Amino acid sequence: MTALVLTGLAVLAAVAWLVLRLPSPASAPDTLATRRAQLQASLDELARARSDGVLDEASFADEQRRLQADMAALAQPAPAPSASRPDRTLWPFALAVFILLPAAAVGLYGYLQGPFWQQMDAMRDAPNAAAPVDPAAMVARLEARLAKDGSDPEGWRRLGRSYVVLGRPADARRAYDRAAQLAPDDLTLLEGYADAAEPGVAPPPGIAAMIASVEQGILATPDDPRAWVRAGFARSMQGDRTGARDAYARAHELDPQRPEVLAAYAASEYALNPQQPSARAVELYERLLKINPDNGSALWVLGQAAQRAGQPAQARDYWQRLLGLLPADSPMRAQVQRAIDTVAGGAGAP
Repeated sequence: MTALVLTGLAVLAAVAWLVLRLPSPASAPDTLATRRAQLQASLDELARARSDGVLDEASFADEQRRLQADMAALAQPAPAPSASRPDRTLWPFALAVFILLPAAAVGLYGYLQGPFWQQMDAMRDAPNAAAPVDPAAMVARLEARLAKDGSDPEGWRRLGRSYVVLGRPADARRAYDRAAQLAPDDLTLLEGYADAAEPGVAPPPGIAAMIASVEQGILATPDDPRAWVRAGFARSMQGDRTGARDAYARAHELDPQRPEVLAAYAASEYALNPQQPSARAVELYERLLKINPDNGSALWVLGQAAQRAGQPAQARDYWQRLLGLLPADSPMRAQVQRAIDTVAGGAGAP
């Protein structure tokens, strides 16, 4: 059960959502043009979803504002490249808390697309509550539209996410596969697919081809840490813990100053043996905690290591700090409290 604590903390970081959107080595004009086309396609899909009754007015307005803001941001002049690092792009800090435990859970359920998906989650969790829209009916309308015109990758992406929310992972995998076949260069589909992936289930052809393209990116740009981060995420989706660790280690070697890369490296090292963290994992989390004293993953792992080292007071201190970071309604609180009680009672490892 303790591994679930780390999984819960891990999914708080939408790692893939940011990492897979990092600029590629393509030229800036081509990248901007591609992104504008993607945003315009999303706006068109949004309008169709409203007209089909899939989205209510409030959700439509919220999504439209977000997409229009992204479109406006593209119109801003890009900053001049650094003279000392002409081929590098500053990264967003996206990997602050990221634990990869593919055997326990592969999904990154923190990825939601605005109030529409939040509303569907609420409907799933409270089916008897009054709701203005029936999620099953909304999905049925989207299915009907895609049955007539199946050439819309954004529609298939939304359908895949809908299936995830409704607890239909097999259908979600098929929807994401269809989206990947229609938009093979849109690597952001991988993190959506991760929500539906299951241990032991091989990726469908479209997703498998996308994963292969990520590996090809390493060969094309072996000195780009972003390519290695993408590879780490893709390998974790396939249950390749060692391969994921090696990819994140290489990314950290290429760019050791990035805390988010350090966090991914530490998490992948820990995932190799979550019941008994390696000395390397402990070392990496100690470094991470110095950079970010409120890193929940580091607090849990270091508490675990302290307990195994016969330092119950230190373990309790780490876990008390972690407990103070969790929201009052977090389901993780009970598990962390049990770990604290275990230390206080002199019992074995949690």
